[in-house]
Amino acid sequence: MFENSMAEGPAKLRYRRLEPTIQKFIKVAIPTDLERLQKHQINIEKYQRFSQWDKLHQEHINASRTVQQLRANMREMETICLRVRDEDSQTLETIISPAKERAAAAVEEFLKVHSQCSEVSSNPISTENSQDTHSSLLRSQTIAGTFASIQDAGSSPPQHSVQLSLPLPQIPQDHNAAESWENLEENLIDLSNLVTEFSQQLHTQQEKIDSIEDHVSTAAENVEEGTKNLAKVGISACCVINGTVPASNTLN
Repeated sequence: MFENSMAEGPAKLRYRRLEPTIQKFIKVAIPTDLERLQKHQINIEKYQRFSQWDKLHQEHINASRTVQQLRANMREMETICLRVRDEDSQTLETIISPAKERAAAAVEEFLKVHSQCSEVSSNPISTENSQDTHSSLLRSQTIAGTFASIQDAGSSPPQHSVQLSLPLPQIPQDHNAAESWENLEENLIDLSNLVTEFSQQLHTQQEKIDSIEDHVSTAAENVEEGTKNLAKVGISACCVINGTVPASNTLN
């Protein structure tokens, strides 16, 4: 019996039993990692824009460590969430969805930096069109906050702020920064896959609950219908015994 219990894994618990631990990941660990990741993104864009390749290389390494830490926290949270009972899966998904979406968005933004940079390098276009096509490069909250404060003040943005809308230069392939970016990109993709798999597991779990509820509802309807049929049979039997005709058959 002990071996079978071990094979089945730890017993599942109600969400409220695991809520304090899950909330630590959602409110502390993951937001802290995402904040660090955003700072890395800002620094990476800055160093790449001004071709500071050595600093960019080191920032790639630091960002990779943050992504690995975020992935470890997401994995640990996933392990804990899988211990939540199936009937609480909808509550669980509602609670952790914002954290998953933020992590997925952070990965997408990082990957977008390099993909857009590569597209611009391989397909040169005019500066005017470049500004229109790649206006989405204004991503970081720091830059957005700068523009917002300038607009509120009623003055025009300084020249260096306007230049930030231009695409980033491509990293030289013979520099260490190119290799460190590849490592960072791989870590980001692994994190993205983890978030996707986690979401699919929760969705599958909820589908199982919905299926069970449907079966229970169908079974209840069948029982109710069967009860009605038995009642009709009972009435007919009584009528036969008493020599009377059921009211439903009086017109036949």
